[in-house]
Amino acid sequence: MARFYVADPVMDRGEIVVSGPEAHHMQRVLRLKRGDRVEIFDGTGRQYQGLIARQDRRSVRVKILEIRGAGGEVPFRVVMGQSLIKGDKMDSVIQKASELGVSELVPFVSSRSIPRLDRDRREVRMGRWRKIAIESSKQSGRPIPLRVEDVVDFHEALRRHARGAVRIILWERARKGLRSFFKEKEDPLPVHDTAYFLVGPEGGFSEQEVAEAEEAHFVAVRLGPRIMRVETAGLALLSILQYEWGDWG
Repeated sequence: MARFYVADPVMDRGEIVVSGPEAHHMQRVLRLKRGDRVEIFDGTGRQYQGLIARQDRRSVRVKILEIRGAGGEVPFRVVMGQSLIKGDKMDSVIQKASELGVSELVPFVSSRSIPRLDRDRREVRMGRWRKIAIESSKQSGRPIPLRVEDVVDFHEALRRHARGAVRIILWERARKGLRSFFKEKEDPLPVHDTAYFLVGPEGGFSEQEVAEAEEAHFVAVRLGPRIMRVETAGLALLSILQYEWGDWG
């Protein structure tokens, strides 16, 4: 069943009116017709299943048959801080992070970040990243899209989610391995708690940045003996967190 994102949907006599890009996608791309079954999600957790009732050149009216609550979300909150990286790698990271259940992504600039976006370019990138997050949510069946925050500096990234969060900074030179990190935790992560982790740029974090993160109660952790690419490291940790604390396995 095709899924579509409609923020703040208005119900009119049991129908939702879909317009703009999503209506265009329904009619011009997927060629959906009257009677076809679709699902609409509004980003708050509510999901509407229904049938296409009427359509014109600019809009589609969907008759709602069922309204469901949130399902398919990770049972704990995962926040990923990702230093800006080159080219379209950030696009891929956001797409995969969404599929793996990240609730929020905090893009930040660290000392070795190569992209230095001016205000105009930053706004363009932010719009693109948020669109990717919504499209990924449609594909993966998530009722609440990954939230992409505005770009901040490293010090601001350290201050995010300071209370009640398990905080990890990935560093290839860390003394502690991920297996040791999990063994040292007496209890599994309680439901509804937050795991917040930081991933550096292509050149990694500096020793000073790691020291500042540790002062902010982050634990420096290495993934293993091999050095991974930026776009691999964060997704590897996400998969492990899902297995240990999430809804895998």
